[in-house]
Amino acid sequence: MSWLTTIAAFLLLATGATVKGIIGIGLPMVAIPGLALIIGLPQALAVVSLPVLAANLWQVWQFRDAGRGDRVIVPFILAGGVGTAIGTLILVSLPEAWLELALAAMLIAYIALRLLSPEISLSPGTARRGAAPTGLAAGILHGATGISGPIGITFFHAQRPDRPRFIFATGAMFAAFTLVQVPMLGATGILGWEALTAGIVSLPAVAFGLWLGNRLARRVDQRLFDRLVLVVLAWTAGALLWRGIGGILGAT
Repeated sequence: MSWLTTIAAFLLLATGATVKGIIGIGLPMVAIPGLALIIGLPQALAVVSLPVLAANLWQVWQFRDAGRGDRVIVPFILAGGVGTAIGTLILVSLPEAWLELALAAMLIAYIALRLLSPEISLSPGTARRGAAPTGLAAGILHGATGISGPIGITFFHAQRPDRPRFIFATGAMFAAFTLVQVPMLGATGILGWEALTAGIVSLPAVAFGLWLGNRLARRVDQRLFDRLVLVVLAWTAGALLWRGIGGILGAT
């Protein structure tokens, strides 16, 4: 892996970690699309796997009090771990472009729904009943693309949580999925020493980004927090559209 790629990973992970420090998400959603344009999706997943795991384990510990008594996150994560293993196997065989376009369409639909009907939310009972099937789908998506946000983040965001609960839930989701994904990436030959080294070299960038994001978060109220989540989802949709359309046009 070239020094240019390592520098790009460093900068993208620092940017994603800053966003994550503010709103609890954004690290893989910023870093993976950018890196995928340079080295392809499988290698991008390999490079960011260790930094994503480290960042989310830290945020789960930081906001652990917000997760007490949560009856949604455990079935979501258990089902999601199974889905992640399935999705990683899909990664080596499924055409990326059509999947990316489908994910982008899903995100755009959710963003439009939230903007047109900002009062919409999932009730606690509905969230509990939907936790396992939604977790399974999010896990499959994470294993196949490294970005479970189109399903997982929209599921948690639709419950209208405050910032600590949202960060704990999404951090637990990403950490659990990545713990399953890392050995699967190694077993399939995607995660090699070069990608692992690039991820390790980028850990200081992630630490700095989280520190900066936590300081900036002091200026973010709940309304701005909700809007920033939608901005990150819109960014992800745009990146997926770009890659999906480019992949289809390149194949024709």
